[in-house]
Amino acid sequence: LALQRDKQKAKAQDRLKNKPVHRIRPELPTTGKPLSHWLEVTERVVNTLCRETALANGEGCISCGTHYAKVWHAGHYRTVAKASHLRFTRININLQCDDCNVGKSGNIKAYRIGLAAKIGEAAVQGLENDNRIHRWTIEALEAIRTKAYADLRALKKAQEAA
Repeated sequence: LALQRDKQKAKAQDRLKNKPVHRIRPELPTTGKPLSHWLEVTERVVNTLCRETALANGEGCISCGTHYAKVWHAGHYRTVAKASHLRFTRININLQCDDCNVGKSGNIKAYRIGLAAKIGEAAVQGLENDNRIHRWTIEALEAIRTKAYADLRALKKAQEAA
């Protein structure tokens, strides 16, 4: 009788080993998508926040100073290609008109002058000398994106209340 029970237990354990595991909680939606996807999504949200904040504050293009443009961009002083660790740093992202950002490839000389007037020469030099190496994680991007969404919602609510 004991031998028969041991055989039954062994069979049950073998069945459990071969049985597929059912997840109680579904896997997070972040799985399966590459880091580049999350970088793009987060950058889109942060750029929208920076652009909408600058427009709400009545700022114009940081490079040429115009307040009238058909299309507004969130221009980076240090480009994402050259300094990807600064891609979500808000002082590195400012309102630019389409002509300066696309037509004049960022209009960097005028951008620097406008940025120095806005945040100060020391902060601009700090941006220029910031050459850290940084590796983004999906969790860090999620935190940045969540904060940016919350700030954007607060900005929209403040605009609606005004």
